[in-house]
Amino acid sequence: MDKFINYETEEFKELLEQIEQSIEGVQDVRDKHRPTLADERYLSGEELMEYLHISPRTLQNLRDKRMICYTMIGGKILYPEKELQEVLCNNYQSPELPF
Repeated sequence: MDKFINYETEEFKELLEQIEQSIEGVQDVRDKHRPTLADERYLSGEELMEYLHISPRTLQNLRDKRMICYTMIGGKILYPEKELQEVLCNNYQSPELPF
C-alpha cells in the first residue's frame, strides 16, 4: 500500500525543516559575500563602518583626507580590504602602560 505524505506526516515536517535550514544558509552566504574585482576583496561602506566602529561622517573624512583607499564603481564606493589592512598595520600604536 502506498503511503501518502501530507502536512501532518513526519516526512513533510523534516523536509520543511531542511528547506528552512537551506534558506538560512543561503541568506548567511549572501550577507557575508564581499564583491571581488581582479581577485581582490572589497568592503562596502556599511561593512567598513561596522568593522572600524566609525560613523558615516568619519568615513567621509577619511576619504576626503585620503587616509584610506577607495574605488567608485557604478556610483558605489568600495574599499579594498588588502590596502585597508596595510593602513591599519602601518598606523598601529600599542597602548601605553599606565605606569
